[in-house]
Amino acid sequence: MSATSLRLLLVVCLFSLVQTAWADGGMFPRQFAGSAESADQRAIVVYDGGHETLILQTAYEGDGGDFAWVIPVPALLGAGDIGTVAPDIFDDLYYLTEPTAYGYFGYNAQGVFGCSSSTAREYQSVRVWEPLQVDDYEVTILSADDSSDLVEWLNANGYAYPAGHQGELNYYVNKSWFFVAAKISLTDGRNGNNGPPSTGGDYGEEGEEMRPLRLSFNTAEPVYPMRISAVSSEDEIEVLVYIIARHRMRSTNFNTEQVQLTSQFHGGDFPAYYEEQFRSSLARAGVGSLLVEYAGHLPRYLVNIHGADLGLGAGEFYITRLRTYLTHNEMQEDVVMTQAATDNNFAIYVMAPVTPDTNIRLAGIGLLFALAAMLGFTSGNRHNLIRALLLAAVIALLMV
Repeated sequence: MSATSLRLLLVVCLFSLVQTAWADGGMFPRQFAGSAESADQRAIVVYDGGHETLILQTAYEGDGGDFAWVIPVPALLGAGDIGTVAPDIFDDLYYLTEPTAYGYFGYNAQGVFGCSSSTAREYQSVRVWEPLQVDDYEVTILSADDSSDLVEWLNANGYAYPAGHQGELNYYVNKSWFFVAAKISLTDGRNGNNGPPSTGGDYGEEGEEMRPLRLSFNTAEPVYPMRISAVSSEDEIEVLVYIIARHRMRSTNFNTEQVQLTSQFHGGDFPAYYEEQFRSSLARAGVGSLLVEYAGHLPRYLVNIHGADLGLGAGEFYITRLRTYLTHNEMQEDVVMTQAATDNNFAIYVMAPVTPDTNIRLAGIGLLFALAAMLGFTSGNRHNLIRALLLAAVIALLMV
């Protein structure tokens, strides 16, 4: 065997050994932080030219007859303004925007109330605009001039509105908003599932996530109706909102800041590391703040896949991911949004040094010298043996 062939074979063997060593503890693929993968509230707000498409995702516990959902909206909706979308729309946005780590060498859901059975009757200030069947939901569009009448109507029609929370409805009644009340249609038999992060379940199973609802309406400014969520959120909840618009967005009534990582990730449990960093960043931003985890142009492939569900028009769109934790007392307003000062892109990509396993490296070096010696002896040339051993030594030093 020629010296050239010998060197080539050693290099090939080296590459194989290094790849083997890295596979166990080094060149790990992207590790999702796991943040917001099962947030208590997940929403998509699409805004363009005074028109908003609001997509909401929620879950329920108990059987299908116990599910009810009340969503305030600023304008009257018709049959064509309400629908459902494929659950994977949240999956795709999640994976696009999730904080990510790379290695290198060297439910209390939004407005969900338990139902009760009762005979419906008329209430003086409550107007039922239109009953609709929307996929797996029975939907009723309502308005009211008096929140106490609305509470009575909801309780009488299977929405079991919690006592002591009339103020949340009054907040919207005073603004002359409308209400979309939705229940599971008990005649459909099965609902679609969601992932990731949830596994979903069969119709009527506890913890099942429903197909996201899509609501479209005109509004002077994009809004996420969060105040109603305080009704069913006694403890701290996690809120995740994706805003898709012509520009990067921020809130006008909640402090909005970017996540700041203040310590290096040294490998290990990235979800735990990132969540600690997120909580610290939220504490610095102040109570009731929203944190930007991602901002950038919406990729064309997502427009092609979900453009119809999102109600996207022609041209480029920007996506801003906002997340926070809020308590019941901190959810006293809806989240109102506007264009940010700049359209600067922002994403969280963390690099962490990862050292290959020492035993694997030593085993690789030993195998390399053995192979070099074997090839040298096989060639029958003492000079080739010396060359092979010297080359192996140099490569071993590079591996250490």
